[in-house]
Amino acid sequence: MESADTPVLMNQKTHAVFEGGEHGKSLAELCRELLSDQKKTWPACRQGYEFLRSMVVRDISCSEFSVRVQHNSGRMKSTLADVRKEAVNDRPCFLCLDHLPEKQKGIRYRNEYLILCNPMPVFPFHFTVSCLDHHPQTVRGKIDTLLQLAADFGSDWTVLYNGPRCGASAPDHLHFQVVPAGHMPVEKDIHGKDRFSLAARLDGVLLHSAKNLGREIVALEADNTIALTRVFDDFLKVLAEALLLDKEPMINVAAFCAGHNLRLLVFPRRKHRPEAFFRKGDDRVTVSPAVIEMGGVLVTPFQRDFERLNEEVVKDIYREVSLEGEIVQKVIDRLV
Repeated sequence: MESADTPVLMNQKTHAVFEGGEHGKSLAELCRELLSDQKKTWPACRQGYEFLRSMVVRDISCSEFSVRVQHNSGRMKSTLADVRKEAVNDRPCFLCLDHLPEKQKGIRYRNEYLILCNPMPVFPFHFTVSCLDHHPQTVRGKIDTLLQLAADFGSDWTVLYNGPRCGASAPDHLHFQVVPAGHMPVEKDIHGKDRFSLAARLDGVLLHSAKNLGREIVALEADNTIALTRVFDDFLKVLAEALLLDKEPMINVAAFCAGHNLRLLVFPRRKHRPEAFFRKGDDRVTVSPAVIEMGGVLVTPFQRDFERLNEEVVKDIYREVSLEGEIVQKVIDRLV
């Protein structure tokens, strides 16, 4: 419930307001200005982006596909986040307005969200889109918001969603992420002619399934937001039924503009973290796959993991956390 202090706090936390972009600056311009300001005024944000300066990357060829491994010690807290229900319940929600750091400010987005600078960035621009109200993390009934964000940011940006059980560091609070387009290898992979096959055409929505990318990916594309939303919701419903779930299935989603179309990449999951994440000592591999990792950027906070990840380990991680292809195909068949 909104307290008497909420309007005052909202004004204190608002750097700028975006209600549609008909006049004034674009959403992307406002966010760039926000980041520039936050680097100056918020030490934690400045430090997070300083970690990127020492970040190192290398590419791993996995025969049919490739991934990029990023050693980023600034992502330690996020990678190791304890997302067990009891742990989440025992800590204050760090995305709620009254728990934000004193120096943190954001862009008030369409009066429902606050776009914040992520203080543990993976890319040169990395934003969190946090719901102003404290609602659980779910994409059910919210895919229209994801698509609206993709349209408002434009083709140079990618909007991301992590399910509450497969990558969201705040599973108790609805939020999305926004990063620059073109940084995840999967964004290039989807353009390969032999990478995705047309599985169905539903109400003008093209539905493709991945081939030879090491993990299951379903792509939905259309120029009609309403139709795209409906087909995605149907996919999510049938997936839940196939898995005998009464809650949201484990999925990660990436949304972006493709010409005049909007495209969704859906990563159906069966596990959050691979068994290697829980091993002891030197046998532990500290990779915690969320949407960015499923998109082909494997973030490693430890140097040893950065050095020893290879094709075999990468394929094993994807195979273990991705939903089986047979189940995904059955879901697609039921939609047609």
